[in-house]
Amino acid sequence: MNTYFYISIRYFFSKKKTNLVNIIVFLSILSIGVSAFSLSTILFVFSGLENLNEKFHQTHYPDITISCFNEKDFFINDSIIKKIEPIQEIMAFSKTIEKKVFLHYNNHEYFVLLKGVDVGYEKVMKKFIKKNLKNNKFDYLNVYIGWSYILDPLLLYHIINTPLQILFFDSKKDEKNTLFFMKKKVCVKGIFHFSPKMDIKYLFCDLYELQNVIKKKGFQTLEIKVYDQVNIDNLKNILMKKLGSKFNIITRVEREKSFHKVLNTEKIFIYFLFILITLITGFNLFSAIYILQLDKLKEIFTLWSMGFSLYRIKMIFFYIGFMITTFGCLSGLFISYIISLIQEKYKIFKIEKKIPFPVKITIEDSYMVVCVILIIGSIISFYSLKRINNMIYYK
Repeated sequence: MNTYFYISIRYFFSKKKTNLVNIIVFLSILSIGVSAFSLSTILFVFSGLENLNEKFHQTHYPDITISCFNEKDFFINDSIIKKIEPIQEIMAFSKTIEKKVFLHYNNHEYFVLLKGVDVGYEKVMKKFIKKNLKNNKFDYLNVYIGWSYILDPLLLYHIINTPLQILFFDSKKDEKNTLFFMKKKVCVKGIFHFSPKMDIKYLFCDLYELQNVIKKKGFQTLEIKVYDQVNIDNLKNILMKKLGSKFNIITRVEREKSFHKVLNTEKIFIYFLFILITLITGFNLFSAIYILQLDKLKEIFTLWSMGFSLYRIKMIFFYIGFMITTFGCLSGLFISYIISLIQEKYKIFKIEKKIPFPVKITIEDSYMVVCVILIIGSIISFYSLKRINNMIYYK
């Protein structure tokens, strides 16, 4: 151990001559600890939001979605299915059609999305579950309604036995080049459960029934589920080579990128903001080191008389400032860990008393907090040493 490092430890832990010095040192540790706590807690919340967004996309979106660049186009299923069937990385796929419709129920109109899916959809989206409650009704479009709508059994019975009707735009145009509506009677065949958001937003039906209603034999999108160990980006390149440039191929990770860009931008702003806050609170550290220098003025002259160089004397107080910064940083980070673990387990803090604040402790965020605080603390400690020259040479 270096002599000046040993002396700095003794100075840091030894009893100060005046109680005011102890208070100022404590306040500097406290201010740095608050900065470290605030920055780490916010970063843990951001990581929790990223994790929550990733789970959301895993639940609501397939691994790969294939569609036409022109959303109004339909493409024939046979030609594309034959091209992707030999690809071993694909676990399952589903043909889908999605249309915006008006649902007429109980003298009210509801704007919902009607999605026609085939039998492979439940393999592609593992969280999607549907249950039949009655048989198909001829000349009706048989649909599945979300579980979130019908938690009351009486309401479920009423919906099943009440005539419904949907109204949606037809893609064809008349001679005057104007769109017209198409009406279709609806029969609630069963219920589905996906997630509370999807239950409220969607109605599901059989793909082939919807094709008969709109009189089209194709489908809009092909949703694909891949095996866990497959590299999705490599698979996307394979699909692009096989299908050509006509199709728009989007992976689930690409859907998440826009959200990650927003979070990363906000993270940069948070770093900038807390760097400024830490610099402001760093004045406490600057004051604490200067007062410690005044408190140990006699010891400084004793060390100077014993032959200690000015560099070594400065390094003593630099290490003291570094220890103050380290104690404050670690104490703030430790408290942030405790609160984050409690929030992660017990969900104490909630948004609108329903949604718990997402929190995720990561090594990357912890490392960034430690680096930011220690670098700023080291810079402030370094600049606080210049006064030692005046103490020695102009005493």
